[in-house]
Amino acid sequence: MDLHHCCTLRALRSFPPNRAAPRGGVRGWKPCDGFTLVELLVVIAVIGVLVALLLPAVQAARESARRSSCQANLKQVGLALHNHVSAHSKFPPGKKWSGPRNEPTTYSIGWSAYLLDFAEGQAVSSKIDFTKPLADPANLPATGALIEIYLCPSASRFQANRTPGGRLFGLAPHPGDGMACIDYLGLSGPKHDKKNPVDGMDYGRQRGVLLGTKGLPDEDTVIEPPAVTPAKITDGMSHTACVAECSGRGADVKKSGEVDALNGAWASGSNVTHIAGRVNDTPPPDAWKDERIFSEHRGGANLLMAGGSVRFLSERVEANVIRSLSSRDGGETIDASEL
Repeated sequence: MDLHHCCTLRALRSFPPNRAAPRGGVRGWKPCDGFTLVELLVVIAVIGVLVALLLPAVQAARESARRSSCQANLKQVGLALHNHVSAHSKFPPGKKWSGPRNEPTTYSIGWSAYLLDFAEGQAVSSKIDFTKPLADPANLPATGALIEIYLCPSASRFQANRTPGGRLFGLAPHPGDGMACIDYLGLSGPKHDKKNPVDGMDYGRQRGVLLGTKGLPDEDTVIEPPAVTPAKITDGMSHTACVAECSGRGADVKKSGEVDALNGAWASGSNVTHIAGRVNDTPPPDAWKDERIFSEHRGGANLLMAGGSVRFLSERVEANVIRSLSSRDGGETIDASEL
């Protein structure tokens, strides 16, 4: 064997078996590292599977945070209610007519407007003239202000959190454009079966905490029940619901052609109702959506008790249990396990 062959054989033996021999005998040569197409496709597939597995968990975590924020909002509302009681010895009216009672364009002002002074909303409250109709030009700038504690983070939004155009229920000819929304509903008690002889609507005794008016303004029959004091809540403050969610219920078109906006304007007295059905329940064709609790949380809705605590009300809870919760003096005691 000549010297050339011996040198070549010795070089091959000294090179690691898992590496290719250097071409032309060039020392220090290294092959280029990289992925094959198959390896790249496998990595992409694995990443896709991980994203598919993690995305629902991330969404669930975000919704859990939004639900907690919604509960925090209601706790602030509850604190404002109790501050109102401390200042006035009674809860605010659920709805109060302003202006002449025989004026068909009179707008009612709602409970949430009366809470502003107790919820760090003095800057907005100072702009409301409670002696004038809600739609009076002097009041419109205030009604367009967004009140953060009245907005559920999970609620779908449109038109910059404003109510849509058209007539708002109870707010005759003025369009609702520009009025800021609210996602929470005052509870005036369980739905009753007494009818107003004028229009056939329910205006019987209200057994809730935030009471609305009874009668028709254009018939000069408006009756404002006396505001509720803590002593009148004989079922117990911790067993009586006073505010619930109403986001996502959609618009109600009344028999008169009026439109009850997606969530309603926070300043409007229309955001108070009695309870007739289950949470997120689709009402019969002849019933109103605003007689039910709605939310965009999965599986139920948040509920503020008169004592200030917040509970999560499951969609599975029967309507009669919810009606009992909204009653202040019916003698019902609802265990938390039933919710």
